[in-house]
Amino acid sequence: MGLRGKFSSRIEGINALVSAMKTLATVLCSVVFALSFSSCGMLKEKYDKNEKATAAYLSEKKTAPAKINIEGLYYSPEWGIVVLKQSAKGELTGIFQDYYHVRGVVSGKKAYIALVDSDWVEYTVQLQRKSANVLTGYYSAHTPFSESDQREVILNRISL
Repeated sequence: MGLRGKFSSRIEGINALVSAMKTLATVLCSVVFALSFSSCGMLKEKYDKNEKATAAYLSEKKTAPAKINIEGLYYSPEWGIVVLKQSAKGELTGIFQDYYHVRGVVSGKKAYIALVDSDWVEYTVQLQRKSANVLTGYYSAHTPFSESDQREVILNRISL
């Protein structure tokens, strides 16, 4: 067997190995692609469930016209600056701690708030007015609000 014969058998072996590796890479890419679509669907379902739970929570808490107006600028050592804006219908918007957006309602003498970060409700908050300048209540990492993990929150109005 000549020199050429030895190299051609090795080249054929290498070509077969490269072909097998290409097939494996194609299969693995297909699997990764399929899993990414599957996880995107699961993530969308999770966000949809969170949004529906938030909408239901705020809707069921809005049982009476607002009897208080809590619009203002507040401060909490734990949360920092809190800005609340209240519409005539008792709907709340604003910010908590620079990056949570407020979605909420005032019903009677209580406020019910969802703290949203990038379309995901991280916390729910229940507040009531303790005095003209102080709101007190609790927050929970659950949607809807859960007493099982509630923690106290105190917001002090800042006068400008």
